[in-house]
Amino acid sequence: MRGIGLIEMKKIIFPVLIILVLTACTPAVNAGLAGSTVLTISLANYDPNPAIAGDTVEVRIGIQNIGGMDIKDLMMEVVPSYPFELVTGENAIQDVGIVQGVQPDSGANIKIVKYRMKINRDTPAGSYELKIKYYDQGSTDFNQKSLYLDVKSKESAEVIHIDKSTLVPGKQSSLKFTINNVGNAPLRDLTFYWENEDRVILPVGSDNTKYIRYIDIGNSADLEYQVIADTNAQPGLYKLNLYLTYENSVSNQTKKISTIAGVYVGGGTDFDVAFSESANGETSFSVANIGSNPAYSVSVIIPEQPGWRVSGSNSVIIGNLNKGDYTVASFKLQSPISDINTQNITGRSNTNIQGRSTQRSMNSSSDTAHMQIAYTDTMGERKVVDKDVKIGFQNIASADAALQARRATGQQGSVFTNYILYFFGITLLVGGVVAHRKYRSRKLADPDFKIKDLLKSIKK
Repeated sequence: MRGIGLIEMKKIIFPVLIILVLTACTPAVNAGLAGSTVLTISLANYDPNPAIAGDTVEVRIGIQNIGGMDIKDLMMEVVPSYPFELVTGENAIQDVGIVQGVQPDSGANIKIVKYRMKINRDTPAGSYELKIKYYDQGSTDFNQKSLYLDVKSKESAEVIHIDKSTLVPGKQSSLKFTINNVGNAPLRDLTFYWENEDRVILPVGSDNTKYIRYIDIGNSADLEYQVIADTNAQPGLYKLNLYLTYENSVSNQTKKISTIAGVYVGGGTDFDVAFSESANGETSFSVANIGSNPAYSVSVIIPEQPGWRVSGSNSVIIGNLNKGDYTVASFKLQSPISDINTQNITGRSNTNIQGRSTQRSMNSSSDTAHMQIAYTDTMGERKVVDKDVKIGFQNIASADAALQARRATGQQGSVFTNYILYFFGITLLVGGVVAHRKYRSRKLADPDFKIKDLLKSIKK
């Protein structure tokens, strides 16, 4: 503590001694300059000090005549060069007028000339020269003076990018924020955090605050979070409040940046498609929404493909499907094997056609049908999901064969029934003719003979 006290005392005494010496010498100097004009130009001060790149600085220039004679019609001109330029509307040339010399009773007079300058925003920290010219009005001769201003780079940061704009409810996703140093000075001791007021989007595995020790000029830093959107969240746009704080080395204060960003919760979904049954010539499929979002205007499509063909429309509209819902879509779907069985049952096949169909079915993966689910997601975009559904020839072939067998059996039964009806009709006709002839012969023999007598004789 004693050593520190001595050092501080020396710092105070030394400037005081210099002032005393200069004060003692001033009368002698003034006495020697009493019959002349001696002009001194100095930088009185500038505000702010240090100047900040990208900001405006007010420069005050001190003008003093330490000679004994006055200076008349003095003109001053600033010659700005990088990184300085005059603020719009500011005059580079100013009329200083009369600068009085040293007065015996009051000493030297000082005049102050002010200039407002804009500093280039890309200026690195350092000391920069500001040139001043001064001369008598109307004269082509001039003197030049260089003044030096300390400039400090302006610190600035911004959140320039979020890598993901859509989150699927209930699905853990990576959300990355990029912070860019857009100023002219390094950034130190940064703190970043974000908030969702609705509490629909929350971080997983860590809190919402991250720290950065240093970002150099022109560089950036990525901050990655694992987040999940609530499974029960309604599809829509949700606001994130973003906050960034860092130390401002110019003002030695903490600077805080707050902004907002939007993240959409919703989007697409997924489906599960399974073979249901084949009956009455139609093949049915169960379609379920197994994703986390509803699907609108859902259509099931069976595109053209080897091994399968659709009789009639190949597209079925099933409407909207909320998450967890399912429905059934039916098609008149046929495979090559079902064609062979149909031809065998109806007797319209031939050996060459059967051979070609069988070979085609063996060479293709016809036990699996390719299907497409087209739908509109919660963002209004039309999407298509491709699915391969395992069916197997036996399902379609057996169903078609059973249908054809029923049809064939029905045709054979109808023919047999027609024959019985024909035989029965002919029998009735022949019996009627015989009975009529017998009745007429008996009636001729016995006029009192009646039909009931004939029936009695037939019964006997």
